[in-house]
Amino acid sequence: MSQPQGSLYEIRWNEVFPWLILVRALRVSVMARVLVLAFAGVLVTQWGWSAVDFTLSENSDRLERLTDNSAKPKLPAPNSISQVIEYTESKKGLAALAGPLLRGWSWLAQPFTILIDQESTWRRSLALSLSGIWTIMIWALFGGAISRIAAVYLTRGETLGPLVALKSALIRWGATAGAPLIVLLAFAALALPLAINGLLMWNDFLAMFAGIFWPVVLAWGLLLALVLLGLFLGWPLMWATVSVEQTDAFDGVSRCYAYVSQRPLHLMFYVLVAMGLGFLGDFLVQGIAYAVVGLSDWTISWGLSSERTTELVQSTHANLSAPADIGRMSIQFWKWSLQALVASYSVGYLWSASVGIYLLLRRHIDSTEMDEIAFEESDLPKNGLPHLEPDESGVPQVKNKNEE
Repeated sequence: MSQPQGSLYEIRWNEVFPWLILVRALRVSVMARVLVLAFAGVLVTQWGWSAVDFTLSENSDRLERLTDNSAKPKLPAPNSISQVIEYTESKKGLAALAGPLLRGWSWLAQPFTILIDQESTWRRSLALSLSGIWTIMIWALFGGAISRIAAVYLTRGETLGPLVALKSALIRWGATAGAPLIVLLAFAALALPLAINGLLMWNDFLAMFAGIFWPVVLAWGLLLALVLLGLFLGWPLMWATVSVEQTDAFDGVSRCYAYVSQRPLHLMFYVLVAMGLGFLGDFLVQGIAYAVVGLSDWTISWGLSSERTTELVQSTHANLSAPADIGRMSIQFWKWSLQALVASYSVGYLWSASVGIYLLLRRHIDSTEMDEIAFEESDLPKNGLPHLEPDESGVPQVKNKNEE
């Protein structure tokens, strides 16, 4: 049957391009509640790192602090090509150019990535291990809360409050923290035979046999590499699984490795899309923050002289009286807090985008609709129709809160 001429049909873009859900994930990442949760998680994480480093480490090779001014350096002025090349070749320059998605991933994973350094001393290795465990424990709460907010918004279009999200993450804290710890324990158990083999190789005769059967060591190393690769690539998917499915740690681990191994090209495509969208969110958040600071300083200068504005608002070192110096330090504190909040965006975006990528992969592999999510009554937003109760005649009526 032919269609009548001039008929218009609505195109459901979300079905034609399902990866547009990542645009909604970007919207989640710039919510005030998500930025505040990410900011709190970053501060608590860095405090724990500092405590561990002060106690055990030799004060070398400190972990990068996301809230430091040097954590996100500005691009140099293009006075010469050599300056730009020198900047992009630096570690922090590459991290900045990689975008917020990879920046958040690398910042959270750095205790474990630095740990794979054969030249680390045992004290440094212990400090990095404790820092990594601390990171998992903290972000199982804050990252779990952000993931739950993203899961509810991306599936139902509803928003959870930060306290409700934290409560939900606290209930599932053991599963969220346990998922990567299970893999790390399995990796340690698999690495133990090779470590014992290394101890035996102190004997020259046993070293000869180890060299002859070295292909077995290489095969075992391949197994370790696969376990570690799946963990490094997919650990955000573990927490997305727990947040969406409200399941246990073992289901998070199994889904992570299944999705990474069965749809690697899809995963790569979604990560690239999320990286591109992350730049847009980064530009938006930083642009707003710069505008807030710039306009505040500019309008304040209307009532002050340029020298006084420089001393109080823009300077970090000035010869001022005690009250004025307290005011200057307070201004610098609030500016630092805003800058730290902006820097925390990358971590919040990591969890939001991970939930979107998980829903897309689940749709491909498990043929599950992207609007399906496990819900508990305590998580449900307080929206919808009011509760009806029958009156004396049996007619349903809206219950008046003042009568309670």
